[in-house]
Amino acid sequence: MITMKKIKCNISHCTFLLITLILTFGSVSGQTMKSFPKIVDSNLTLDSGDYVVKGNNIVRSTVTLSIHSGTALHFSENAVIQVKGGLRIKGNAGDFVTITSLDDTKPGMGFTILQESNSKVDIQYADFNKLKKPIKFERYWLRQAVDIKNSMFHHMNHGVYFEIQEIDKILIRNSLIVNITGNTFSNNTGSLMISDAAWEQLHINITNNVFSRNEFIGRELNGIFTTPLFINYNEKEGQLKQPAIKDNSISYNYVGLIGYDTVEFLPVYLTAVGSADKLNISNNYYGVNADKFLEMNSEIIHSSQRAPFIEYSTLYSKPLETNNGHIYKVGVNGVEVDNPNYDLHIDQFTDVIELIGNKAALPSPSFDVTYIYLVDDTLRRYQISHRLEFLNGNLKTKLYLEDKILKKFENGYLEIAGLVDENGFEFPTVNIGIRNFLNKNRKFLVNQYNYMSIPRMAMTNRDYYITLNSKISDKADTNVNIDEDDILISKKYWDFQLSTGSSVYFGDLVTSSVSIYVPNSRPYLGFRLGYNVNEHWKFQLRQNSTIIAGDDRRETTLGKIRGTNYERGLSVRTTIIDLGLSAELKPWRHKKISSLMPSFNAGISGFYFNPQSEYKGVYYNLRPIGTEGQTIDGSKNAYRKFALSIPVGMKLERHINQNLIFGMSWTYHKLFIDYLDDVSIGRYPEAEALKAANPDLADIAVKLSNPKDQSGQRSYSADNDGFGYFALTATWKL
Repeated sequence: MITMKKIKCNISHCTFLLITLILTFGSVSGQTMKSFPKIVDSNLTLDSGDYVVKGNNIVRSTVTLSIHSGTALHFSENAVIQVKGGLRIKGNAGDFVTITSLDDTKPGMGFTILQESNSKVDIQYADFNKLKKPIKFERYWLRQAVDIKNSMFHHMNHGVYFEIQEIDKILIRNSLIVNITGNTFSNNTGSLMISDAAWEQLHINITNNVFSRNEFIGRELNGIFTTPLFINYNEKEGQLKQPAIKDNSISYNYVGLIGYDTVEFLPVYLTAVGSADKLNISNNYYGVNADKFLEMNSEIIHSSQRAPFIEYSTLYSKPLETNNGHIYKVGVNGVEVDNPNYDLHIDQFTDVIELIGNKAALPSPSFDVTYIYLVDDTLRRYQISHRLEFLNGNLKTKLYLEDKILKKFENGYLEIAGLVDENGFEFPTVNIGIRNFLNKNRKFLVNQYNYMSIPRMAMTNRDYYITLNSKISDKADTNVNIDEDDILISKKYWDFQLSTGSSVYFGDLVTSSVSIYVPNSRPYLGFRLGYNVNEHWKFQLRQNSTIIAGDDRRETTLGKIRGTNYERGLSVRTTIIDLGLSAELKPWRHKKISSLMPSFNAGISGFYFNPQSEYKGVYYNLRPIGTEGQTIDGSKNAYRKFALSIPVGMKLERHINQNLIFGMSWTYHKLFIDYLDDVSIGRYPEAEALKAANPDLADIAVKLSNPKDQSGQRSYSADNDGFGYFALTATWKL
């Protein structure tokens, strides 16, 4: 689920907001937050500042904790405040009390209400986000009254995040009213759960709330973890008090039902179980055509398990203006489209999209439009350049898209985040075309995320849970394109590589000493034309030119030359021109320009070589001479100048920008010949016979074959020769 940044004011307060954000950031980043007390044993009021909550903290039963506007609580991992007394959170419209996690990757718990107390729970204008369980009423709790009003609960991804368990039915003396009114529950993967809604002295009012853009994953349609609102409603002795569920917008929430190799995406609204006869959920907005699904859904519930019959005689055709702001229609091509999450496909997008809300929308500093798309089994994010226009009292917002990436990568959906209403309530994030996207890629999602992470993958917390793709800039600039540290990778593309460096020769004229390779190294130049099939595999046409060299005149003091006594006085240089094909494997995905990208390659190539040796400043071709007697008596035993090799190598690269990559590589060519250096296990030929075979060179031929006047074999090693090269590479994406 993609998150919006917190917005705490309307447009008239933006200057103050920016200053506040700067000061708040400086305070948090500088580690100047105050510590919340471990035990609150006297009335405590927090009027301003940032507090860090660590571990288990207790508010005594005889006192009240009050938190006012200008205050933010940051919960460390699994930290909790156990409230045995009173809790009073009082923010203001446009200036919410912030209650969040210190580290979103290690979320805190929140408030737990427990035990009996002669006090109240009163929460207004609080922003709860990125916690495990911001509010939990523990079993057998009891208070004078509970009011949870005009607050936001968003980006909770840990199951049931708001839980009201059974009250203390023995100690209760008067009717207890629980008001859950005027709140926004959005972009969560969990539920608000009421475990006992039917006690005669308990009056539960769930009114004028927004439950929107919550996403779930499961194996069955109805359950605690697959609907935004779950109610356990049992028949009791005495008077049955039905909970009031009215004037809410419960719309555009959906569940991904997991099969063996499929995912089915369906809208969800609420779940009611228990022995009560019926539950009336009329006078709410459930989206367009919701009555058909509600009818089917209620029948399934009622017939399959112990559950009340769902009654819905009156449904609103659109959300109330008194509901907090949210988008309920989208206009495309001048036509209003209902249910925008599900029905639009990317090929229906135009440059202009109209967003229709129940309230006037205002852009926050964090407003942005992001295109989320799938490329080579990797989810990418791209911030779309855009501009806004507000129409009809801002109830209709016209969005102009100014990027062409929608045409280039069609397998994706739009995410719009950062609108607020006049009271500072965030509009739930709008994901246009997401249902078609998820259905189109359902098999990939199931296989890739092992049944568990589809909502996280598709709608993950924008600020902190970027699980599959690179970071998103939080700049307010409406012309932000792609983050400079992200790699935008096309599905398939060509590239061209230039490489240069030095060669290394392995053969009969060098020792195994590394010190010999340096003076024997020669220049290398290579070209590659590559075709990237995906992020992991690339195929290349490669051409290389290099020179190898060996000289055992340098070797006499440095160790034994392979297979001989190293006193032959032989030297060689060979020009090599090779042409071949190779496959390159990148084992890991790399999405950052700053990332180092290792790869491995192997292939096959054919190469031309022509060994030469120097005598009195002149270089002579050795193959025609037959330095091991191949040409004597008209013999045709000369080796070929063309051969095959198996190149294998590794490379380490880094992006300089989106299209230019620098790297360094090592490649070794395994050969099937031993005459790369014109030296093998042949014998020194007789001088006169060699002269006769080379009348134009005569003595020169003898000197090139046997400069030290040796006898016997020229080498005792039958190992094939080899060569390789170190190189620096530059690759351009075409």
